[in-house]
Amino acid sequence: MTPQRLRTKLRKIREQAEEMAEEGGELNLIPYLDIVTNVIMFMLATTTFAAALGDINVSSPTTASTAQLQNQPPPEPKNELNLTVSISDKGFTIAASGAVLYQGQTIDASGNVSAAPAGATLPTVPKKGNDFDYDGLARAMAQIKATPTARNETKVIVNANPNVVYEVVVQVLDACRGKLQPVPDPDHPGKMMEGYERFGDVLLSAGLN
Repeated sequence: MTPQRLRTKLRKIREQAEEMAEEGGELNLIPYLDIVTNVIMFMLATTTFAAALGDINVSSPTTASTAQLQNQPPPEPKNELNLTVSISDKGFTIAASGAVLYQGQTIDASGNVSAAPAGATLPTVPKKGNDFDYDGLARAMAQIKATPTARNETKVIVNANPNVVYEVVVQVLDACRGKLQPVPDPDHPGKMMEGYERFGDVLLSAGLN
């Protein structure tokens, strides 16, 4: 065998040995993929998802036939408070029975709005710098609730500008409602049910986004 053929033969043997070494050194990924798949399935099976949902009491009108309306006696006149809280980029504006409360105004024992102080402006509860004054709104709602006219009233209308974020609306609802407390159940005399210390029945106006 000539030296040239010998070198060629050795080169082929060396190339075959390198190919065999490369094939033998490949990493088998199948076991690792099985482990990752099992871990993902375990995580999906043990992970719990919780969605925080806001429960807002919204009253809707009832329907009745013409015959039922004709047979019913006329309703007794009722002095409704018509309490409304409007949210704007300047603060909170409170209105009751068609009258708007200016800064410093109050509602007397008869449900009438007191005279506006000199230089009083809107909104009723202005912002503190760039932040809404939720504590001031809570104090104003508590003062209104303490009047004889609003003592048995539970409804409040809340509306806001389209650019008011949802978090602000929730804080306003909390300020209007106050803390949970037991109240008499009108459908079951002598029993108590969960209620709020101020105005728990919230009606959202059509302008709320």
